[in-house]
Amino acid sequence: MVAVELVKDPESKAPDKERTARIVEAALQEGLLLLTAGQYSNVIRTLMPLVITDEELEEGLSIMGRAVDAAA
Repeated sequence: MVAVELVKDPESKAPDKERTARIVEAALQEGLLLLTAGQYSNVIRTLMPLVITDEELEEGLSIMGRAVDAAA
């Protein structure tokens, strides 16, 4: 499992729950399921199976990248 925590400002480290939700929704629209976690729901968890192929991993990371860009 790998997780990414999203904050509104790196200095204050205020959780960014809204942006996290936008990223998860944008990824879902492209067929990628991401999980939110954390006390403030500002963490995105990724759980790749041990048998994932390089092509599948690249596709998932590309979708996640586009979702992050769309939510910016």
